Amino acid sequence: MKSSLAIGLLVMTCLPTVFAAQPVRSHAAATDAAVRVLQDREAIRVLLRDYGRTLDARDFEGFAALFATDAEYVSGATVRGPAAIGQSLKDIMGRNPLGFREPNFHVFFNEVIEVQGDRATSTSQSLYVVTGERNTPELALMASYEDVLVREGGRWKFQKRVVRGNIPAPRPRT
Repeated sequence: MKSSLAIGLLVMTCLPTVFAAQPVRSHAAATDAAVRVLQDREAIRVLLRDYGRTLDARDFEGFAALFATDAEYVSGATVRGPAAIGQSLKDIMGRNPLGFREPNFHVFFNEVIEVQGDRATSTSQSLYVVTGERNTPELALMASYEDVLVREGGRWKFQKRVVRGNIPAPRPRT
């Protein structure tokens, strides 16, 4: 009887330890996963910021490096591949069809980022600030972005970026 009582006490003493260890491991794994998502979101915010930073610096090689090997850039026309995307923006900004003075800058805001492993989606908006006639900042454009992102070579990149002009408002189709 004493041995049964001793075994019972031993089991009752050890069981809480066995069961308590499982939630601790699960909690640690959940914390690690949450930290990873936060790190991924921050890396994606840097990618979104670098999009504007490289364009503002006219660093089209750096701009092209932000796009995945199978990337698509949709802004009116669709351009595929990082080199073609970089060249397309270089051509557009070189032509300066809207006649903006320099320097000019992108300002990004309202980012919404959803991470699912090595893939993510984001939406954001931007203002394009140009030098006005009196050498003061002037808001020229507002755009919205819809992105599909992928981790490639350990870095987040645009797999697809869709750019829509908000202001000036697109002309209605007739």
